[in-house]
Amino acid sequence: MLQVASKADLGYVMSLPDGFVSIPAEFAGGRDVVACWAGEGSQPSQGALVLCVQRMHATLGREHLKSADLPPKSQLITVRWNGLDIDAIRTDTASAGAPITVYTAQVPLRKEAIQVVVAGPSARATESLATLNSVLRSLKGESNWLSSTERAGRLGTIVGWVVGIAIGLLIVRMVVTRRKGRGGAPSSV
Repeated sequence: MLQVASKADLGYVMSLPDGFVSIPAEFAGGRDVVACWAGEGSQPSQGALVLCVQRMHATLGREHLKSADLPPKSQLITVRWNGLDIDAIRTDTASAGAPITVYTAQVPLRKEAIQVVVAGPSARATESLATLNSVLRSLKGESNWLSSTERAGRLGTIVGWVVGIAIGLLIVRMVVTRRKGRGGAPSSV
């Protein structure tokens, strides 16, 4: 059965991967964590994957992160959401002595940006990234970014208005010139 998670005040709805169950957000340790789920996926003997949504208390601009901005043992990657290339960070670290890989994608929602985080054993890094991409494909929400199509549409509208105004001014100029050419005498009634 398809599970759906949503948060109206942040403006998103997303589908949870099969087998993921809600866990206390406090488990993730951050006060900005909205919700968390855990799932064993296809390799339960290697440890669970954890999926969390975290609020960012801001909107995101279109500037992308730079590798120099990242913490140690992290790398910048690009993932897709709603037809947009968004930043994600892969961090290799350890928890309780076991190597883990954490993927964090920053989603530019209109109301407030969120981070979608998927963490799991490093041996399951490929599955963790696949889980992140699956969640991002299902995540619906209005972005504060314009897609290329929307930007082109707005540019086309602006160009249309500019051309329309130019034509209008040209017509007014032609009418005024014709009236002056006729001596500018008012017509008799």
